[in-house]
Amino acid sequence: MRGRLLLVLGGVALTAYLVVGPRFPKDQSVNVVLGNAAPDATEVTLRYTADGERDSARDVVLHFDEGKAPRVVHHEPRLADGPYVVAIEVRGPRGSLADERHVALHGDGSTSINLDSEPLRGVGSQASLKK
Repeated sequence: MRGRLLLVLGGVALTAYLVVGPRFPKDQSVNVVLGNAAPDATEVTLRYTADGERDSARDVVLHFDEGKAPRVVHHEPRLADGPYVVAIEVRGPRGSLADERHVALHGDGSTSINLDSEPLRGVGSQASLKK
């Protein structure tokens, strides 16, 4: 009797984990490839919004000294698996660029977003890299 109860409770717990587990936030690995924009970047803003939602789930602003931004910016947001829209803004003294990408985040791998297209444009201008 006790063995059956434990088996049933174990089955219920496993089913609950499999159903709601993917909705639990976990560390995600995101790489943003700045490429040619890296030497001029002093600020990178990432805004993660779950597909179909209005409000962002996570925002981060990363600051760098001029000429010190890496070609690949790594970030580990704590988010549930699933589809997201990532709004990216790169700013620097020579201008800025903005982009928005649709990605699928899964805690078992790394997601790369490639912005490697061109350097930042003139002061006060904003380049859009929509793809």
